[in-house]
Amino acid sequence: MRVLIVGYRGNPYCGGQGIYIYNLSKELAKLGAEIDVIVGPPYPDPLEEWATVYKIENLNIWSIKTKDIPLEKLKRIFSPWNFADYVLTRLHMFPEMETFSFRTFFALKKILKTKRYDIIHDIQSLGWATVPMKGYGIPIVTTVHHPLTKDREADLMSNRGLWDKTTTILFYPLVMQSFVIRRLDRVITSFREGIDELQKAFGVRRERVSVVYNGMDVDMFQNTGEKREENALLFVGNTEDSKKGLVYLFEAMTMLPENVTLTIVDDGPPKKMTAADMIKKYNLGHRVKFTGKLSYDALVSIYSRKTILVMSSLFEGFGLPAVEAMSCKTPVVVTTAGSLKEVVSPDCGILVPPKDPVALKEGIIKLLGDKKLRERMGENGRKWAVENFSWPVAAKNTLEVYKDVVREYRSGK
Repeated sequence: MRVLIVGYRGNPYCGGQGIYIYNLSKELAKLGAEIDVIVGPPYPDPLEEWATVYKIENLNIWSIKTKDIPLEKLKRIFSPWNFADYVLTRLHMFPEMETFSFRTFFALKKILKTKRYDIIHDIQSLGWATVPMKGYGIPIVTTVHHPLTKDREADLMSNRGLWDKTTTILFYPLVMQSFVIRRLDRVITSFREGIDELQKAFGVRRERVSVVYNGMDVDMFQNTGEKREENALLFVGNTEDSKKGLVYLFEAMTMLPENVTLTIVDDGPPKKMTAADMIKKYNLGHRVKFTGKLSYDALVSIYSRKTILVMSSLFEGFGLPAVEAMSCKTPVVVTTAGSLKEVVSPDCGILVPPKDPVALKEGIIKLLGDKKLRERMGENGRKWAVENFSWPVAAKNTLEVYKDVVREYRSGK
């Protein structure tokens, strides 16, 4: 099977796309697939051990004010797609996926002079030019962990003024993604409820969606054997993402005993949203700690040492921290939002309704008060993660989707 994987960001050490491309391509290669990757910056250099990598230019200026754009980038800004990036970002849009798709379309035209592929796998770019790529005579599948409608809804809830709401609506390319996704051969999502979400958001027919759980490195995420801390909760995620429901976790903290602490793994105290304000409002400063960004080794260590991982999410397209924690034999208390009710088996953790701090508190109290239950859930969680969420399993299931799509495409269905 000759596979072309396409993704507009490729850093394998941070960011979901890069991690997905890195691990999926590696395991597909082990299964005998020939892998090429077209990718935007930051570039995944380690892929070149098992894949041919074609690097697509992107000045990455969407978050930079005009006056702060480096001179070296300004000199290159007047090429067609760089200029499109510049103009659209000044209009508060997010054109990275769109311009990446056009760059990829023309790059692929050159590549196909010497190579052929059985399938193209788009990693949630869904740019306009993905559709005309079908003219190259190759079936195209895409992975969408969750529709961007969820991100927009969460951002609109947190926006306070009309200008903020307007720029949020402009930022998300929902019209483009809705148009493109309905014209591809198959959509891969990471949880069963995602089928309903894609149908609701984009009108994707159910029979054209396949569920393949995301993978993770179960060899890396193993319990280190370090001593467990008592009454020590852990949250791993972006505190500026309102979909994480952090306010409900803070409310639950106010109902927990004073000796219960919370460690938050994120880049640091939030700069623009409400987490810092909420910590102050609820007088939790002495009980909540931010670690800043951690290395993989440090992250595995903290999973192994803390008592419970808590996820107060309002929506999750997969819920990687829950799987990482279970793989490290750490029990979890999570909401039933999005994928979490599929990702977390009831014998690996406690599931509670979203937006319910009382239920969250009660789930935490139940686990904190029962060491044997925590240990049993920890052991079950490790087994569950290895059997269902390893990258070899994800790659095997993805390869089966490829084969099914290619078979249908060649039979003219």
